[in-house]
Parts: sequence; C-alpha cells; structure tokens
Amino acid sequence: MSLPLLIILFMALPLAAGAWVRFRTTDPGHVKLLLAFSGAFLLSVTVLHMLPELYSRNDEHVGLWILAGFMLQVVLEFFSRGIEHGHVHVSTHSSTSRTLPLATLLSLVVHSFTEGMPFADPRVGGDLPFVVGVLLHKLPMAIALATVLQRSSVGAGRSWATLAIFAVSAPLGILFGHHFGMRMGEQFLSGALALAIGMLLHISTTIIFETTPDHRFNAKRFATVLLGALLAILTSH
Repeated sequence: MSLPLLIILFMALPLAAGAWVRFRTTDPGHVKLLLAFSGAFLLSVTVLHMLPELYSRNDEHVGLWILAGFMLQVVLEFFSRGIEHGHVHVSTHSSTSRTLPLATLLSLVVHSFTEGMPFADPRVGGDLPFVVGVLLHKLPMAIALATVLQRSSVGAGRSWATLAIFAVSAPLGILFGHHFGMRMGEQFLSGALALAIGMLLHISTTIIFETTPDHRFNAKRFATVLLGALLAILTSH
C-alpha cells in the first residue's frame, strides 16, 4: 500500500468515527463486539505476520524494543484511562479544562504517533492484514474519544479540533518514520516496529482478557474473538 494512501486512511478514520458518533446513535454493545473482534484480529495478525517478520531481520535488540513498547503503553494508559481499548471513563468536567485532560490527549497522540512510525517501511505498509488490524484497532479508539468529547461541555469546533489533532498524529508518525528511516536505515525501522508491536500486544491482550462487568462467560464475545482469530489465520501467508 502506498505511503499517501496509508496517510489518508489513518487520518480519515478518526474523523469518520467522530462524524458517526455526532450524527448517529452508537450501540455500546456493538462497540464492545467490535473491540473484541479487533483485539483478536490484531493479536493474531501480530503473532502470525509481524513477529516472524521482525525476528527474521536478526536485530539483537528486538526483544528489548518489544518490552519497551509494552511498558510504554502501560505508562500511557495511566493518563489515557484506557481510551486505546474503548473505555470512555474519562472526567471532562475539570475546573481547569472544559475538555478531556491535556495529559490524556497527549498520551493518545504519543500512542498513535508511535504506532504510525513503522508503516514508513514498505514491508509493513504492504502487509494488508496488519494495516487492517491497526485500522480496526483505531476505529473503536476514535469512537471512544469522540464519545468522551460529545459528553463534555465543549463546542463542536473544539471537539473537531481535538479529533483532528488525534487524526494527524499517526500520519505524522509515518512521515517521521519515513524521514529517519531514509537516514538511519533498517535498524531504525525495525526498532520502531518492535516498539509498536509491544504496544499493540498490550492493547490487544487487554481487550481480549478484560472481564465482563458481571464476571460471567459471554458466548457472543467469545465467538467474536474466535472469528477475529480465524480471519487472521486465513489471511496469513
């Protein structure tokens, strides 16, 4: 997939999700199923496609970068309150801010920027299942962000501006990765991919293994997870 097309897709999806939330009623049950499917598909694609690709590059620091990405996501979620995996429990009624906290927005931007960097590598951008998996992950993430903004007291203009900041963060990461990948070569792009994979492993496993509110087995959610994993297996190469 070409670099301009990737940039357009990563930029357009959050804005489309924002428009959907603003003009249509979003069923929380459907969003939870989308989360389960996207988490299972993303985890499976990462394990089947990207980890073998990454380790085939014989970079001795791959494991450290994956672990660093995992830990980075732990820190980011302390500030984002889990918007990355569809949570909307963020206070937007602070006396110092009429929208979501600045630290929350910055954590989402850092997450999305870091996630975008490895797509500057044609091998990563050309892996359609991985591209689809990350885009599927970003869809409920954008829905959650748009929902938080809609529940806040901010106006439409400020909400769209916040969504726009989030929307451009992944494309900026792609451009950043392209610039430094051209200068520093494969080692930089491998490190960026490993960092992103660590973050995605944390998010996808969190989505799949989060318990339901009543701590009971949910057959529909389990079937959705199996469907996501099966689709990833069928698209493996």
